[in-house]
This record gives sequence, C-alpha cells and structure tokens, in this order.
Amino acid sequence: MILTGKIPKSHRTAIEFYAENLFTPQKRRHLFLHVKYCRKKSYEHGNVGVDDYNVVGMPIGFVIEIYRNTEDEMLKTLAHEMVHVLQYARGELNEEMTYWRGRKVNSDEIPYFEQPWEIEAESKGIQLYEAFLASQT
Repeated sequence: MILTGKIPKSHRTAIEFYAENLFTPQKRRHLFLHVKYCRKKSYEHGNVGVDDYNVVGMPIGFVIEIYRNTEDEMLKTLAHEMVHVLQYARGELNEEMTYWRGRKVNSDEIPYFEQPWEIEAESKGIQLYEAFLASQT
C-alpha cells in the first residue's frame, strides 16, 4: 500500500494494521491511500473518497479525510473509513452509494445509521480498533 500525507506515526501504524487485517497482500500492493487532516467538519468524524481507478475501472486510489479530534476518536474513524475503502475496492459500494453488493439502493431514503455499508463499517471498524489497541500492549 502506498500511504501518503502528513500522517502521525501512531496513525500510520494503525492504518497499516487495519490494511493487513482487511486486505490480502496482493490487494494491499495495489492500493494508494492519501490521508488528510481537517479542521472543518462536513461529516461527523471523517470521510473517504475514490481518487483513482485501475485499467478495468476498479477503485485503487483513495483519500481519507479525518477531522481533528481526540486520538482515540481519530483511530476509530480511521478504522471505520478503512472498512469503506475495502467496500469500494471490492466493488461492493459505488461512489454514488446507489449500489450495494450488486443491488440498487437509494441512500437518500435510508437513514444514515441504517445504511448497510455504515452498519458494516461501524461494526468492523470497532473490531479493528479494539484489535489494534490489543496489539499495542
């Protein structure tokens, strides 16, 4: 994985841990991730967007925006957003959030916390975060 941005060492370590637990080694070799830290919030804690595609149109480049918060909150947010990277990279979720695992959805009609990709990112994100903390002791 190519990791860019002004990333604190603890966050870089966490991102690498999350990636190792989410992606196969082959998939990790072909991912590009840029992390930006922001003061202004346009989302609750962070956001991820697709930045680049491979020759067959699959997402391989991503930008994660993390809003400055406590260290724990930022590590949790990084885990959550990394699950979204996985969803995009696998083709499970499209950028417009109109397709989820091959089925058409209208994300405008589904409350945020009931969107299936958010439910998965929240659940897996917490598990990743807790596993990361355990690995650091």
